Amino acid sequence: MTRQTVTAGALRARLGEILDRASAGEQILIERDHKPIAVLVSPEDAARLEPNEQERITRSLAALDRLDALRERLAREHPWPADAPDAVTAVRLDRSRDDP
Repeated sequence: MTRQTVTAGALRARLGEILDRASAGEQILIERDHKPIAVLVSPEDAARLEPNEQERITRSLAALDRLDALRERLAREHPWPADAPDAVTAVRLDRSRDDP
């Protein structure tokens, strides 16, 4: 599969031509300041990249499980002191220290 690289400026200047090439199956890598920012592909290629609904749900639930495990690990490694104020009180105390 062919992959062409274009700048964001070239994309703006030659949008119709580049869309035609992408719809024909060419992948277009779009760069800004020599950094890739997007890839333009045909709808058929995009459909192959999209996971089915169940895969998406499974990946999302796995990500939530990893976040929960991180929360638990951080709570163990950095416990909140029992005598610490709640967040609202802590912000008020911090602001009152900054007041003249």
